Formats: sequence, structure tokens, C-alpha cells
Amino acid sequence: MDEFLRKLRRTFLSEKFIGYCLIGVINTFNTGFFSWILHFLVQENIAAALAFFLSLTVNYLLNSHFVFKTHLHYIKYLKFLLSYIPHFIIYFLVSFITINVLEMDQFWATILATAAGGPITFIIIKLYAFGR
Repeated sequence: MDEFLRKLRRTFLSEKFIGYCLIGVINTFNTGFFSWILHFLVQENIAAALAFFLSLTVNYLLNSHFVFKTHLHYIKYLKFLLSYIPHFIIYFLVSFITINVLEMDQFWATILATAAGGPITFIIIKLYAFGR
């Protein structure tokens, strides 16, 4: 149990996780902004999904350069996108509930939805997309 807690602390109290979170703030803003722009063109839930995908490209570029310090590569990009499938599911469910049930504003719903899956996604991209 002690070893597990040490690994947890090393993972979430690290420079990489802090960098990931800071980029996550930028990505959350981008997702909210893209979603807001797109909701003028398509239905709000579709806008949220499209904005999520668009912001992932920016997210990949920033995380590759600043957090994981690796070169861009299409295989890593595909793995990065696949790593976000669980996050997308969480994001879409929270977004759907906050927009349609709680009737929250699109921007704030997107911020809550994006923040909900962050820690899980960090572990997945760290291990799968960028390796250890």
C-alpha cells in the first residue's frame, strides 16, 4: 500500500503532471471557445464533440513539446487521440447532462466536462501515447 501511495504521489505531484494541467487549462479554454464558435453552425452537442477533437490537436502539440519533450510523429498522435477515448466518453456524458438536464451555459458545461477526466487521461497518455 505504501508503494502504491508513493507511485501516486510521484505521478500527480510531478513536473509533468503540473505541465499537463497547465496545458489542460489552455485546452479547456480552446475547447470551450471552439464549442462556442461551432454552436452557431451546428447543434450544441455536435459542436461540443467537434470542439473537443479540434482542441486535441493543439493539446498534442503542446504536450509533445513542453511536457513529454518528444518529436511529433503521426503514430504518437494516433495513440494520443486513442488515449482520449475514455476522456471523450466522460466529457460527452458530463457535457450532455450539464447542457440538456442542468441547462448550463455551453462554455461552463464544457469546462466542467473537460476537467472531469483529466487525471485518468494523464496516466493513459503518459503510459500509452508517450511511453514512460
